[in-house]
Amino acid sequence: MAFKEAQKVLKTKPLIWSGKSEKHTKIPYFHDMEQNPDAKFLHICANETIYGVEYKDYPSPKNGILVADMSSNFYSNPVVVSKFGFIYGGAQPSGVTIVIIKKDLIGNDGIYMAGLAFEDLLDQGGLVEVEKKNKKKAKILYNAYDGSNGFYRCPVEKFVRSFMNVPFTLEKSGLEAEFIKEAAKENMVQQWHKSVGGMRASIYNAMPLAAVEKLVALMKDFQASHLWRIEGSK
Repeated sequence: MAFKEAQKVLKTKPLIWSGKSEKHTKIPYFHDMEQNPDAKFLHICANETIYGVEYKDYPSPKNGILVADMSSNFYSNPVVVSKFGFIYGGAQPSGVTIVIIKKDLIGNDGIYMAGLAFEDLLDQGGLVEVEKKNKKKAKILYNAYDGSNGFYRCPVEKFVRSFMNVPFTLEKSGLEAEFIKEAAKENMVQQWHKSVGGMRASIYNAMPLAAVEKLVALMKDFQASHLWRIEGSK
């Protein structure tokens, strides 16, 4: 989507990777990618919210600067900002945007905005502590999938699994509507993107650990009460 928009205002170089051929479950090693040495920048999306794929190691452009859209994982973990020429993130409510840009790209003029959100992060101990909390939430959730003997399935390669958005399906797709119905009774419904199917758990910074534990408890109860239906159909 970013590539398509860029074509409206820039002479863009070829798209070097989209993830489509891997069904959006992997991220390549960029030293294997054929980057254009004349490019002025390399643009990436740091966390993909629909399929649940997140960069754990950022690429280095062969030329120019690294630009990253961090809208969905901004200040969820420590980042070496000096590796980037430009970082941006859009958030809700609509219109809130944060941009970090190198001084030599913007000159002497710059705007710095933070607000109460940053104060809250500092109160929590900074991004190192925030990252620990996010990893703990994600580990509990991914362990539930991986330990379900295939009843729940997460298609994303383990190394690049997102700590923000966790997609999953059920072994029997016919049970997914029932699972969503049970989740709705507990006031915790987040259906996956309509064009993809399945479910998605969004566990951003603001999502408390107790909510993730509640989801896992529901998953285990649902599996226990429906497993006989799957075994009986084999």
